[in-house]
Amino acid sequence: MIVGVIGSGAIGPDLAYGFVSAIAGEPGSKVYLHDIKQEALEAGTQRIMGYVQKGLSRGKISAKAAKAVEQALIPTLELSDFEDCDYVLEAATEHLPIKKVILANLEEIVRADCLIGFATSGIPRAQIASEAQHPDRCFVNHPFFPAWRTLPIEIVLSDDAALGEQMIATMKKLGKVPIVTSDVECFAADDVFCNYICEAVRLVEEGIATPAQVDRIVNDAIGGGGPLNVMDLTQGNQLVVHCQELMQGAPTGTPWFAPPALLIEKGTDRWHDRKNPGDSSYDEATAKIVRDRILAVVLARTYFVVDQGICEPAAMNWMTRMALGFSKGLLDLAEDIGMATVRELCIAYADAHPGFEVPLSIAEGKPVRFLRNVTVERDDDLAVVTINRPEVMNALSKQTLTELATAFDALADDDSVAGIVLTSSNGALAGADIGELAALKTPEECETLCLEAHPKLNRLARLGKPVVAALDGPVLGGGAELSMACSARVVGPKTMLGQPEVNLGIIPGYGGTQRLPRLIGLERALELLRTGRPIFAKQACAWGWATGEPTADVVGAAKHLVRKHLAGDAPLSGVDPAPMDLPDELPTVDLGHHSLTIDAILVDVVRTGLALPLEEGLAVEAAGFGRCKQTKDYNIGMSNFIQNGPRVPAAFLHE
Repeated sequence: MIVGVIGSGAIGPDLAYGFVSAIAGEPGSKVYLHDIKQEALEAGTQRIMGYVQKGLSRGKISAKAAKAVEQALIPTLELSDFEDCDYVLEAATEHLPIKKVILANLEEIVRADCLIGFATSGIPRAQIASEAQHPDRCFVNHPFFPAWRTLPIEIVLSDDAALGEQMIATMKKLGKVPIVTSDVECFAADDVFCNYICEAVRLVEEGIATPAQVDRIVNDAIGGGGPLNVMDLTQGNQLVVHCQELMQGAPTGTPWFAPPALLIEKGTDRWHDRKNPGDSSYDEATAKIVRDRILAVVLARTYFVVDQGICEPAAMNWMTRMALGFSKGLLDLAEDIGMATVRELCIAYADAHPGFEVPLSIAEGKPVRFLRNVTVERDDDLAVVTINRPEVMNALSKQTLTELATAFDALADDDSVAGIVLTSSNGALAGADIGELAALKTPEECETLCLEAHPKLNRLARLGKPVVAALDGPVLGGGAELSMACSARVVGPKTMLGQPEVNLGIIPGYGGTQRLPRLIGLERALELLRTGRPIFAKQACAWGWATGEPTADVVGAAKHLVRKHLAGDAPLSGVDPAPMDLPDELPTVDLGHHSLTIDAILVDVVRTGLALPLEEGLAVEAAGFGRCKQTKDYNIGMSNFIQNGPRVPAAFLHE
């Protein structure tokens, strides 16, 4: 893949570094970074190399990966170097006339099939592409600070559905999570963010609180680091002024959107003096005024975006947490506060601030109902269920499992759905949520966690409709167990399947000890279960863990497999629930550093459970998972993973 980034100023180098990190390992892939000024290009390149060196020194990237990044990044003063690009992102300016000039020059150079994105915080796509030769290949691609590692990127699509799919696929390939929004001024997130900043400035302007107090009060209440601190980090005062002017002039604009005079006066100056930060202590009376006004603004603007259909509720909720940095998604926060209180806050604010709109959902006191971590889309008679927790590799929290059960129950009852594909936002399916596992205090709580999950996975296995998992990434622990409850699995070239629980001082608890041997055979399964070793796509296909051959388009291949099954050409039966015959002696396995105590529990669970029907075997597994909590090695393995990550072996005591 060949990518071009225009602009080596504030955000371009960060974007280029994120892109090149995502694709540098692929032969022939490269990222051009362009600027018209040599000094800007050199500064941007040095910033990227600084990121590389920092990653090396902290062990975040390998020497091989660092070298690949250096080789794939090409700084250039010549826009003509973009002639072979598959995708170009303009990140040079927020000035519309200049964007149009850059686009005109670019279209004379790039191929007709090159996708073009614009990193704007608020200018509608229609305005940018109004004079383009090929407007349908032009898209808004709005990233967030810090651009090299923040996952969400807002996408405004064109009228060409096929090109839109290409753009979304391109963003995913470049390591981003695309969030589709409507083509309105400031889109979704910046509507909330910029109005949030302006309310913080008004509080200072009116003498209600100092910048230090505003930041501390807001951060204590909803996280995010404090609005004015964020302005200092991003040097964003002037950009917020620009966005406010766009929203004020929009069809839904009112005088309330006008940027505060103090924000305009501040210009590029900082809100906080690093050498003399000021006293941030506050009294409760001041805190209540600040909290109430900030909450009224951020919640009203969030509900406005959702009520107007600018962004899907789940995406908006996730983006306000992941892109804006709040401790909770703002729709979740509204439900926590209670819609009656939210309504009171917003109406009180509106009474004091003419032109401020109270959205209908808030005015009527109706929370938005939606699944947070799961989406369901339709393709004729097929449904595609997608797990969306990309920031944790789609780890299976209790909420996620509950939402999956809700989605599958609805699909089972829907006669228009003939088959289902289960996938994730990036092809990966990590295990159970480590935070939830670490919070378990007793063997009984551990056993209950498994017993609550088993019926959800059993429901999937007995849905009465074919369910094919589409996987292309690390599929480990609970994710692998979820996939084994499906009728079949299709894998991509990046797939890694495994049950690594023994590395954490536990055994599988969502069915791995019982389904994996029934799926790939006892000897192979025991070796994987007892060592935690993963296998990769080709081996998974050869062993029967996956169907067919590895394929780049796993969702498409899964749909094809479901349709073949429905046509009677590909029988899909899932895991055989019957008891298995076990030999008197099990194969010898080199356990390495793993806990002998946990291994003994694992072997006992496998022996006892496999001799029973699957559902009874699952109960044995749940009890075995609870037994792990009684050992010292459970705490050692869990603590080691949380503190050191998966690459550092735990020093088990075998007790």
